[in-house]
Amino acid sequence: MKPQPAQNELLLVRDRFVRSVLPVHAEDTAALIADVTPFRATLGADGNWPDIDYANTSRSTWTTCDHLQRVLRMAKLARYERNSGRVDAALEQQAKLALDWWTAHDYQNSNWWWNEIGVPELMGEIGNLLLPILSAEELRALDITMRRSDWRGNHWTGANLTWGLINQIARGLLQSDRAMVAEAYRQMGEGIRVVSAAEEGIQQDESFHQHGRQLYNGGYGLDFANDVGRFLSFAWGTRFEVPADRLAIYSAFLLDGEQWMIRGDVFDYSTVGREITRPGKVAAPHGAPGSPISPAAPEYSLGRVTQMLSAESLPRQREFQIFAVRLAGKPGIPELSGNRSFWLSDYMVHRRSGYMTSVKMLSSRMKNAEVVNSEGKQSVHLSDGVNLLYLTGDEYRDIFPVWDWTRLPGTTAIQGTLVTGERDPVGTIGQTSFDGSVSDGTYGLAAMDLKRGALSAQKAWFFFDDAYVALGAGITLTEDMQHAVATDVNQTLLDGDVLSSTASGPLAQGRHHIDAAPGTWIYHDHVGYLFPERTQLTLEAGPRTGSWSTIGTGPAQPVTRSIFDLWIQHGTAPRDAGYEYIVLPNISRGQLAARSRAPRLRILANAAELQSVYDPQPGLVEAVFRKAGTLRTPLGVLSVDQACLLLAARSAHGWKITASNPENQALTLTVQIDANSLTLSLPGGEAAGSSLTSQLNASAAKTQPNKGGDR
Repeated sequence: MKPQPAQNELLLVRDRFVRSVLPVHAEDTAALIADVTPFRATLGADGNWPDIDYANTSRSTWTTCDHLQRVLRMAKLARYERNSGRVDAALEQQAKLALDWWTAHDYQNSNWWWNEIGVPELMGEIGNLLLPILSAEELRALDITMRRSDWRGNHWTGANLTWGLINQIARGLLQSDRAMVAEAYRQMGEGIRVVSAAEEGIQQDESFHQHGRQLYNGGYGLDFANDVGRFLSFAWGTRFEVPADRLAIYSAFLLDGEQWMIRGDVFDYSTVGREITRPGKVAAPHGAPGSPISPAAPEYSLGRVTQMLSAESLPRQREFQIFAVRLAGKPGIPELSGNRSFWLSDYMVHRRSGYMTSVKMLSSRMKNAEVVNSEGKQSVHLSDGVNLLYLTGDEYRDIFPVWDWTRLPGTTAIQGTLVTGERDPVGTIGQTSFDGSVSDGTYGLAAMDLKRGALSAQKAWFFFDDAYVALGAGITLTEDMQHAVATDVNQTLLDGDVLSSTASGPLAQGRHHIDAAPGTWIYHDHVGYLFPERTQLTLEAGPRTGSWSTIGTGPAQPVTRSIFDLWIQHGTAPRDAGYEYIVLPNISRGQLAARSRAPRLRILANAAELQSVYDPQPGLVEAVFRKAGTLRTPLGVLSVDQACLLLAARSAHGWKITASNPENQALTLTVQIDANSLTLSLPGGEAAGSSLTSQLNASAAKTQPNKGGDR
């Protein structure tokens, strides 16, 4: 009987699903054959492998499941050969034999995720690849396992819900059950939504939360982006296609959220959560397809997703095309440039041609990190103002086993211990509320009140075109704790010589102590760091050894990396200490020396209640007012009647004012420059904490919505 049109659509989705994971190029096929050949040679007559530990109980890296990952690779090659008209009956029977071994033994893990999501996902894909040769009995065995992925009964959200739905789609394709596939796609469309700040998923600002109020764009958010994008593509042009308004939400999440947090093939490590402890973590892996689903091989990754979507006639197709080419690492693609405030996640990204930098903070509205399945054991300070800087994306690649986790880039912390005095320093909610950012889409600043146990400080970062400034004030360690406190400027992989204005040649590897004189600078890997006099610097360059197992579930074998670590010493038990430094990315040594003699950027204030920097090039003042106050600036005398974050820039007829309330509450704010004033009604609700831009003319004020980094 000729299939009805609806059934044709089901076959089309299944065909797209299967073909999406098969090799396309000859070199990819060769790589898959080379990968599968040893599995075929060592597979036992009963369908298992002698080198797999079938009694493994690890909750995170469950090596028993390597069995199914191998079956998946074999199934890919077998289906590729069948589709090419070259049926390899021996390979197909080996794949079936190994699959039958698993279903007969029904291995399960104490971590529910493997049983209800991970294994069913593998089974669904293997089943659809081997579908032409599976018996009814084998399909029933697969179905028993896949039924455990019950998104209805488990009330999953975010990435977990998406995994459950794609498992249902795969199960429906195996059974040729159109109603089952349609229901899953309908639910997937409903799951593509902007949620409230109390829920998990896509936030109003395009950040992504999972496991409570945790920033997870590069972890669960990346999984959500990958899986939703793949299955949206499979359904394109059919009756399973998601509605246009849901596609718009998903597109904005990728293009206005995820895209901004990626440099090269690396997702900003501030956004990956406990996955920072996993070796080789990237946003878009390169290389031949044929690898496992998790960690995502190229055919499951964001690179593949953007390629598939960019081939469709989407409303933002051109942006997807540029994103896809950029993820592929091809030269000549325009870089993102601008500044974005993710106000619901205490997070800011600043981008210019040649570099990207970010700040991740902590407030009473967010959770700092988590330890799950022994991953993230040292993540105490990952939200304490971590300021990462990327030129190529390689700066921190797999540095994490040898990081000094008391000196994460940008943070101010007690040295020598991860004990903060808090009951649970990982998995804690912040103790302060004045934490946030302001952005006009081009420039921005981020500020936080740090409070971790007995340590407190007022910190801020001011972002301009070719440089940014970090200021700290009020650094105090109370309760008579006799610990040293330091602010780390950067801790990266060592790449080339380290140069200093204090030495005539490259600094030798080892530890150096520098008492900064006027114009002191440090230069490493095309980045310059400027310091005012009397700054007490320590610089360490050279090999350091650690292991992945100390931070997560990775290997215990020692690994050694050469590192560059530069920090400011505040002494033991400091009282009201501070710091100032300027970072100049993508600069030459000669340019840095010239900037040290004429810095251009002017620090107008650095005190607990007021921090401010002026850049004459755009004529811009950026200021953190922690209470009502007045500041004398090159633009005039600037006053505010409420605590706020503020950008004030010269315009044709006066000043462009951008403000936000880092308390994330509605606020009526009056800003005055000399004799001119305006009143801003900063938003409440889900937009509380976002930025508002206004025009202050010399004779009148006119308010307008921000067209830049926030909405």
